[in-house]
Amino acid sequence: MMKQNDDKFLEVLTEIRNWIRAAAHGPVKTLLEAALPDSKSRMAYQMMDGTNSIEQVRIACKMSPNAIIALANRCAAMGLMATNEDKKRVRLFDLADFRLAGENDAKSAGSKS
Repeated sequence: MMKQNDDKFLEVLTEIRNWIRAAAHGPVKTLLEAALPDSKSRMAYQMMDGTNSIEQVRIACKMSPNAIIALANRCAAMGLMATNEDKKRVRLFDLADFRLAGENDAKSAGSKS
């Protein structure tokens, strides 16, 4: 009986998640476009997937230390980034899902599921 309730609960949660994801797609894309106006900032955001340090992203994207920190802080304040248990900034969205990652960005940064 408990297994059946758990399965039904999971089914309902999955349905809610899918509806929220669909409803939020447009507003999230708008936020990403506002926070990441150029290819350099988009590449940096895409690289911040928890595997690269801020310094590695900064060097790969040829950004100043102040610019990369400002980008990470702005994205975190807008709800586009979180901090993981290793205290690294981690993007919450894959730009490819919003057709915002250029070919060079995707090749350089890889993709996160």
